[in-house]
Amino acid sequence: MSTNPCLSNVNGSIRFDTLHDIEVAGYRYVMLTICIFGVVCNILNLCVLLQRRLKESPYTYLTGLALADMLTLMSISPVSIVRGDYIRHETIFFTLTRLEAQLYMPLANYFGQVSIMITVALTVERYLFTTYPLRAQGFCKASYARRVVATIVVICGILNIPRFLTETVEKLIAPESTFVSSKCITHPFKIEYSSINSSHIGECFCVVGNTKESFLPFKNYYYYTMLGINQILPFAILLYLNLRLIRRVQISNRYTLAELIARQHSPMNSSAPTMNSATQKRLREEHRLTKTLVAVVIVFLICNTFTIISYPGLVRLVTKHKYPKYFYVGFRIQKLITNIMLLLNYSINFFFYCAFNEKFLFTLKKTFRYDKLFCGLISSHNRSLSSSSTMNLHSNILKANQCISSYHNGSDQINRRRKHYSNSRDFKKISRDELITNEDL
Repeated sequence: MSTNPCLSNVNGSIRFDTLHDIEVAGYRYVMLTICIFGVVCNILNLCVLLQRRLKESPYTYLTGLALADMLTLMSISPVSIVRGDYIRHETIFFTLTRLEAQLYMPLANYFGQVSIMITVALTVERYLFTTYPLRAQGFCKASYARRVVATIVVICGILNIPRFLTETVEKLIAPESTFVSSKCITHPFKIEYSSINSSHIGECFCVVGNTKESFLPFKNYYYYTMLGINQILPFAILLYLNLRLIRRVQISNRYTLAELIARQHSPMNSSAPTMNSATQKRLREEHRLTKTLVAVVIVFLICNTFTIISYPGLVRLVTKHKYPKYFYVGFRIQKLITNIMLLLNYSINFFFYCAFNEKFLFTLKKTFRYDKLFCGLISSHNRSLSSSSTMNLHSNILKANQCISSYHNGSDQINRRRKHYSNSRDFKKISRDELITNEDL
């Protein structure tokens, strides 16, 4: 049992020190590390996907997906501070918990829903493109993808408004003898610092979560509807379409291999029609995009399975008869594992892009190549070298022009003097020293 004095008198709510230590380690270290790692990976995704080279409609969806994943991770990261059991100041802890309940978690749910819907939209587009390529060309464009992403952002924002307005939190402060922690949504602790009332120091403290009374009749309907829209329906759609896409990829791989074998065995002068290089390159890129999407969706389905089976209302409904204490013990670890899986899902798409999409990898290398990262230093050095070489070239050209002009002037003088002495009878008496030779030039 727990040695926390604020839990010693709890009836029905079992909390162990081991479970608390696992939760603290998970939220304080594991989740925060994954959040930082995922934000960096999604920044890399955005740096690459915003390049002009990646202008097709699937990359527009992937850009929106990377932005939504990054914002989700940034919204969840403050939760690790609240649930990491850092703070013993009741005012600061209550303020952070209220921000978590009314801002951070609603934002995380909102951006998470945007990420899910963008994944569904991209999967539907890939399925239509691979199944009906001629008909799908009209809406498989970047402009159409941007409109779809904007529509998803607006609709998800409207659906998530109740999350921001219906949840409230309250303080629960009492001595150890009368403190009951069964209503707490945070781990209770003894107050060590208080800026409001020094008499609270040494008493037990936690935060209690409530729902506004006006929303209570609709609470279960709303959250079960959101569970269907955000988890169950996308899971079914993505599972079906992903199986079809995998089948399409297998057929295209066999077709490409059969075409290659036929080309090797066919004579060089065969008149059989073959695809040009541009068409083959485009088809290869489309196949890589489809493989990338398949990998992303498989990971999403695995993580989404944890989310569905970890829904609090569903867990309470299943376990309340046979395992009434599971919701207070085992479900805490289950919820932690689910959160970690979700964070990994938002963080590791970068590696799938690099592994399955050669165009993305090439653009990544080109974006972060050495001469581009240090373009300022290299260009200034090249400018200094070019300016010095230009000055040397101008000086050499100037000297050559002077020599040429002096040579022409000397030749004109020789011609004039020869003409003058040719008309004179004393031409033969002129000494050779009086003539201007070429050595004087």
